[in-house]
Amino acid sequence: MDLSESVRRIGVEPKADLAAPKEEPLVDLTVAFLKFQFDGQPAAEVHQLAAREVHDLEIEVRVSRWPQDKRELRLTPISVEPKSTYDFPSFQFEKPDSDAPYTMRQSGRAALLLPQGMHARPFEFKYTAEFIPERGDQPVAVVGHRTLIVDGADTTKLQICGYQGLDQTLFALREVLRRRPGVPQAETADALLVLAALCNLAGRAVQDAEFKGRWDEAAFQRYVRAELRRHPLIGADLDEHAHAAGGITDLSLRGMPIELKAVDTLVSSVDQCEPFLAQTASYAVAKSKRTAILCVLDSSDKKTAPVPPETLLDIRTHAQDAVSICVLVIQGHLARPSALSR
Repeated sequence: MDLSESVRRIGVEPKADLAAPKEEPLVDLTVAFLKFQFDGQPAAEVHQLAAREVHDLEIEVRVSRWPQDKRELRLTPISVEPKSTYDFPSFQFEKPDSDAPYTMRQSGRAALLLPQGMHARPFEFKYTAEFIPERGDQPVAVVGHRTLIVDGADTTKLQICGYQGLDQTLFALREVLRRRPGVPQAETADALLVLAALCNLAGRAVQDAEFKGRWDEAAFQRYVRAELRRHPLIGADLDEHAHAAGGITDLSLRGMPIELKAVDTLVSSVDQCEPFLAQTASYAVAKSKRTAILCVLDSSDKKTAPVPPETLLDIRTHAQDAVSICVLVIQGHLARPSALSR
């Protein structure tokens, strides 16, 4: 009697053959979002979309495999926004005849039904993926960029500071400021409030030659303080000479520093204000703020025409990119236009 016969007689089953092939693991089921396009253009990180207009929305996805018992893939938009404010399409794909993986494209119509205000956050949508009919317990892994952030503010009707070029630049800076993680929305709103008043002053400085002759920093501070106090949303909340980081800030709004400088050398670029950034940032850090404003008056004797004021407005980061400093240069001591033609 051989060994295998003996094993069977005592009721012990022989061990399975270790060389036998193992069962293949189930292939992951993923839906990868590859591309979104609005009106033929790739969706931007924050996409500007005119409200109350119908737009083409194209989507491209890749599916790793198709479950045998499913006949359709459905992509559906979800959002915390009220349904009355938008109309975004769902997409349905039938099971392709070709072999996996599958790359599929489809277009639909999208619309924002209401525009947004200047300080409102953009709309945000996510697309979910599900196979129909909904039975079985295998989850669907959704990967890739499936979030759409859409701004529906009407940029043609913006009236922030009253000067179109500065308004457009302020609108762009608003996007940079409010995309920062961990910064309270109220702090960004305060920065835009002060910038709107100062940009109006920068526009008037060019239009009406508001700052004639040479100005020192003390006189400039008195002028700006009065200008900001007149704003009904600033008023008594504007502080002067508050202490921070062992120094004294010029002005501040609810703790956000507003540093003022007056120089008698020509400033033709925001980059020339770099020597003032560290001081401004230190005040912001001391007040636990991530935003500060630096406003520089250039009262040098001008021999050329002024530059468009919006070219002297920008954002610079400091303190290991933790503090955003909004830099504005106001042009003073302008040459008389008639003197430039001689």
